[in-house]
Amino acid sequence: MNRGVETNSVFVYGTLKRGEVREVCWPHRPTTIVDAHIRGILRDLGPYPALIDSPGRVGGECWTFEPHHLAETLTALDAIEIYNQPQQEDLYRRQLVDCQLPNASPIPAYAYFFAHPIRIERALQVPPDADGICRWRPQPDQRIPK
Repeated sequence: MNRGVETNSVFVYGTLKRGEVREVCWPHRPTTIVDAHIRGILRDLGPYPALIDSPGRVGGECWTFEPHHLAETLTALDAIEIYNQPQQEDLYRRQLVDCQLPNASPIPAYAYFFAHPIRIERALQVPPDADGICRWRPQPDQRIPK
């Protein structure tokens, strides 16, 4: 993904999706939410997943915002994902990815990747569905509090 590309979309694959515990954390309503996938694999950390850069496909949602809402949205998500926070080691890192929407060309979107994949290499990988896409689903007893 070209670093000079601008976007107002965010790809989410875990607790920030519709119906999940952190859906209420978005500071602005999106203009659209579309099912999508990106390149990678997921590790199941119990109450939340970790995205790792790897061959494979990860399913989630592409949330698109008004351009003037993006900075505040990313600031809120950075705090949730513990990225670029004062006096804290990054848990995730934000980067641009090619986000594949249904029946469309890929679009650029931000996604949060686990910052220390070596630390979780023993965590179970989320297996792909019949369509070859990994989709994380929380177990009822592993949900994090809202």
